[in-house]
Amino acid sequence: MITTAEVEDGIVLREGGQLSSVNVDRTETFNNDPKLKVEDNSDDLHSKITTPNPKSTNPHQWPRSKKWRAVTIASLYTFISPISSSMVAPALPLMAIDLSLDSTLLAEMTLSIFILAYAFGPLFLAPLSEVYGRYKILQASLWVFTVFNLACGFATNASQILFFRFMAGLGGSAPIAISASIIADMFNVSEMGSAMAYYSLGIVLAPALGPIIGGVLTQNTTWHWVFFTVSIISSVLAIAGTFMLPETFRPYLESRARKAEAQTKPSLQNLHPEPNVLHVLGTAIVRPFILLGTQPIAQVIALLMAFVYGIMYIVLTTYSSLFVVHYSESTQTSTFHYLALGVGFLVGNRLAGGLVDQSSTYLQKRYNTPHKPEYRLPVCIPAAVLFPIGLFLYGWSAERGWNWILVDIGIAIFACSVNITFQTLTVYTIDVYTLYSASALAAVGFLRSLAGFGFPLFSAEMYQQLGYGWGNSVLAFVGIFIGIPAPFLLFVYGERIRASSKFASG
Repeated sequence: MITTAEVEDGIVLREGGQLSSVNVDRTETFNNDPKLKVEDNSDDLHSKITTPNPKSTNPHQWPRSKKWRAVTIASLYTFISPISSSMVAPALPLMAIDLSLDSTLLAEMTLSIFILAYAFGPLFLAPLSEVYGRYKILQASLWVFTVFNLACGFATNASQILFFRFMAGLGGSAPIAISASIIADMFNVSEMGSAMAYYSLGIVLAPALGPIIGGVLTQNTTWHWVFFTVSIISSVLAIAGTFMLPETFRPYLESRARKAEAQTKPSLQNLHPEPNVLHVLGTAIVRPFILLGTQPIAQVIALLMAFVYGIMYIVLTTYSSLFVVHYSESTQTSTFHYLALGVGFLVGNRLAGGLVDQSSTYLQKRYNTPHKPEYRLPVCIPAAVLFPIGLFLYGWSAERGWNWILVDIGIAIFACSVNITFQTLTVYTIDVYTLYSASALAAVGFLRSLAGFGFPLFSAEMYQQLGYGWGNSVLAFVGIFIGIPAPFLLFVYGERIRASSKFASG
């Protein structure tokens, strides 16, 4: 069987049973998986086809300017998609009236169904990026997002808005699922933490800025312009990406180079067998489920990130209403409290960007060993401590009606913890699953997005029954139970688990 990363339009990258011109340390999982091997009897193939220019087909050797240009575009892509999710929150009351959203649950579904699409989109978009390259899938998906997000602005009933939001979420899920793998395609382990911090600025700022922008637009225009504005910006980004975003997936680049060479040399055109494309795509689409079902590391990461992500979306959907109902603020004024989230996310981003790499460097020197993915995990421990502290301060300050600044400080501490956790575990996942990183992130993102969809649906009832104090305390206690043991167990047993895995490195 042929691996998805080795095929593009029928061009196979194996030579004599081995991957050609691919670094062994980043592709050894291809040879370890008996389900993903192919027979190749072209013994003279290597002598007939010259190796492509390594600098053009190996993104690790690209100039820094080209790498950071790609990171910038990827960051902007991952900004425009999640901002569309959170911008809708201030507009929900007006949308409920105009679109006959007769229940609170249906109104909340308008926001959270976008996140539900995040669960399913990456399951086929991420693996497809390992077949047809990152660029094609990202560009096509961004246009899908743009068109259906625009359609949301013209929706006239509940069925239309729910369908259009779900389809926009499918397109918008591609940057979330694929862009992090672009970092892994271009940067080595010592640079990945800093690159990931820069890239994730888009994800960091979107949840905080979205409700503020949405509140201003809703207050001064109509709710329709929440969608129109996003589609205009995403159209500009998609056009810019057409010219500025390079393909970064090395097996695809090598495949394309060999295909181009074969077209100029007729004697080489029949050297590669035609694969069964449907079979290849089927294998790629199933792989995230295989990883989620068989890989303990992916399961632990998915559980932790799902819980944290679900709590984050509870905050995103309820934070504005807290200040409207309990602090008697206007809708527009209440959205500015999301700046506290932005500050927390930004501080967490800056801290994680340096600490993730520094942790690995320190432990390499201490134990006199090469880099191990687990050397990044100690950064998660202080984040796991900050998580409940932030929730306790936020919850009980709101419950007692204390000054709003205490509520904002609590939510900023919480947001800092969330970002450090996400950033560290994302880099760790990429480190562990290397060329399968897009599929691994899709697997983790599946549970995470289901939580982001489901948790807000019960949040209103939870706060009504328990109040903000005990409601957030319950979440904090669960966070202590999950958040502290998970990274510790992965640090202790992660290497042993990786050694027995067919997909993980090392």
